[in-house]
Amino acid sequence: MIEELKNLGLTYYESKALNTILREEITLKQLSKKAGIPFGKVYSIVNALVKKGLVQETDSRPKKVFVRNASETLAKLINEKQKEYEKIISEIKMVATEIDRVKKEKQTRFFQIGTTLEENEKIQLRSFLEAEKEVCQVLNIFHKPTINRKSKTIWEKEIENAVERGVVFRAIYPRNTILPRKLSKLNKKYPKLFQVRRLDTAFIRCDIIDRKKVLLKLSYEDPILFGGVIFIEDKRLAYNVQQIFEQMWENGERQ
Repeated sequence: MIEELKNLGLTYYESKALNTILREEITLKQLSKKAGIPFGKVYSIVNALVKKGLVQETDSRPKKVFVRNASETLAKLINEKQKEYEKIISEIKMVATEIDRVKKEKQTRFFQIGTTLEENEKIQLRSFLEAEKEVCQVLNIFHKPTINRKSKTIWEKEIENAVERGVVFRAIYPRNTILPRKLSKLNKKYPKLFQVRRLDTAFIRCDIIDRKKVLLKLSYEDPILFGGVIFIEDKRLAYNVQQIFEQMWENGERQ
């Protein structure tokens, strides 16, 4: 546990102290002996943990230190480390994207734009091929399942493949849109994995993949007026769009 706590950002002695305090309420003298921390260092170590909000102190004499809830304390450390990593990852993605732009690369993985129907087909496939746990889809009132059937047939097959490997699909369809035959069969065969709700919305056509990637499709009621497709790997954007999806899902009618 010491190494794990160090990996979460604590010093060696902070890790030894917290590892002991998580398990019992203890005096500083006892902590020094039990955790193997020089007594002269115990006060500063405990003060550091208190300032970080990881341990609490009693008003008794002698003073004791304790942790109210081990899982909440460790969750705080984990969340802080995750935020740190997400910031680093976001910065790295921005750098990589900028390098691709300067080199005039046609595509960049973390921020991909498609402006033709062919590019749309390839980028859309990422939603289904890269999904590991869940895809949430919004198909708005302009969705036309009978248009561009060649591409849609390919996508429907990949949706089926994803569901069969355990990916959960939640899709919002307009109320009067007929579900394509393959997807209708999928809904009946795997009702818990492929779920559909009905809601008439003009919200942008989008997919949220594993709550960390977002596909936005700029389309209109006239299928010829295809603006383009944007695929973005960004957890903050995915979180925002996911909240909107969940509200629409709650308001949608069950299939």
